[in-house]
Amino acid sequence: MSKPSHFSRRDALKGLSAAALIASAPGRFAQAQGGPPDVLVLGAGLAGLNAALNLEDVGFRVQVLEGNDRVGGRLFTAAENEVPGHPEMGGSGIGSHYARILYVAERFGVEMRDSRPRTEPRKGELMYHLRGQPIAVDEWATHQLNPFSTKSNRGKKLSSFQFLVYPEDENPLPRHNFEAWQSGKYGDVDISVFDYLSRKGLSGEAIKLGCGTNMSYGTSPHDLSMLMGFQSSNLINSLYRGDNALPARSMASAGGNQRIPEAMAGGLGGDVLLNQHVRSIESDGKGVRVTTIEGRVFRAKFCVCTLPFSALRHVHIAPAFEGLQAEAVHQLEYTPVFQAHFVPLKPYWEIDGLPPSMWTDRICGRFMALKNDPSEPERITSCLSFVNGQMARYLDRFAPEKAGRMIESLLAEIRPSTKGALRLAKVYSWNRTPFAGGAYAYWQPGQATRFAKTMREPLARIHFAGEHTAVINRGMEGAMESGERAALEVIDRLS
Repeated sequence: MSKPSHFSRRDALKGLSAAALIASAPGRFAQAQGGPPDVLVLGAGLAGLNAALNLEDVGFRVQVLEGNDRVGGRLFTAAENEVPGHPEMGGSGIGSHYARILYVAERFGVEMRDSRPRTEPRKGELMYHLRGQPIAVDEWATHQLNPFSTKSNRGKKLSSFQFLVYPEDENPLPRHNFEAWQSGKYGDVDISVFDYLSRKGLSGEAIKLGCGTNMSYGTSPHDLSMLMGFQSSNLINSLYRGDNALPARSMASAGGNQRIPEAMAGGLGGDVLLNQHVRSIESDGKGVRVTTIEGRVFRAKFCVCTLPFSALRHVHIAPAFEGLQAEAVHQLEYTPVFQAHFVPLKPYWEIDGLPPSMWTDRICGRFMALKNDPSEPERITSCLSFVNGQMARYLDRFAPEKAGRMIESLLAEIRPSTKGALRLAKVYSWNRTPFAGGAYAYWQPGQATRFAKTMREPLARIHFAGEHTAVINRGMEGAMESGERAALEVIDRLS
């Protein structure tokens, strides 16, 4: 199959790795047929599966251990019998720069279509609800509750990425250098979003609304580094602007994005064992020994560990982490995300004549009407309350069903047309999920400067991957990037 040009870097890396192994170890490929694994991969998310595929592609035996009862990690599609339209619980849109994701989708025959909506509704289908007031989007720029200066682009609309809305010339990172943010040279902007924007003249009220409400990373503008925002913006601007820009297309798998890791797992020759809750990882000069809470023992020459640090910090590691790496494992945090999915029983948007989706400052967060039926693209299949940050942590204090009912009651209060028009179908908290402990990693002030490079260094025979260890990308492609990098590290040591 022919591949688009943006696959070339990934293909080149794989080709170079295979060529190097063939030259240095000509008998290696024959050894992959049987016997104990060369490498144990912990975690069957995108990072672990991509590491396993890369290792198998050059002939090594791999065994994957997954603590959950499914593959995919934080890429998770709801079942159709739970929520109509099977919306995404985890990773949603796949950008045109997600070369590794698109490569494996093509390799394993996963059909890709335009992105399924989750938290960014179509134009004209969103309203704001702030301080008890419904506000039309086109009225916001001049509304009395808008705390932003009319001289700035900030505040013309509200989104989950408000902290990224600033003039491009404010970004100190060199264009097209996606690794610069971890060089240690940008400590002056490795400060909180709150401190940075305060110095730029934004009021506390504006920062709280724009950066502390429905934010996609962190829990507040005080615990999120502005350097992370600059790095994300640098990547997006470099990819989608200029003469060689990629098309700004967002895609998804036809059957839900979880079909991608399922296809990757199905393409492996080695075992993928589910429900293997790792208790300890021990490494010595001869190999790695992994023990589960049920007492099962697995051995291999090397290990690729993709567990999020929120889970890894509860696993016994020998030799123990030291110094900055230990600090990273115990301090890196993950964004709390709480979701309540509803099935619409009545067209509440027709009853009150308002847009079906709402961006709110209450515990219902972003209440989004989803259209996930390709045969009826205008039909609202389900509604989602997507709640981040401190409000998600607040909801986690309650039993999941009760938290979902609290959101349902609040919706009926602020928007009476939803009363009796919604059925609570599913509640899910990434923060309460034992193998995740949050939706995705975020960098607090000073952390990138202090331990970004150190945290992904191998520990004896244990190598680390996962989106939290990626350098260039975030999300799904970051996970894939990290799995590829860890696999190449192990291949180099095994060759």
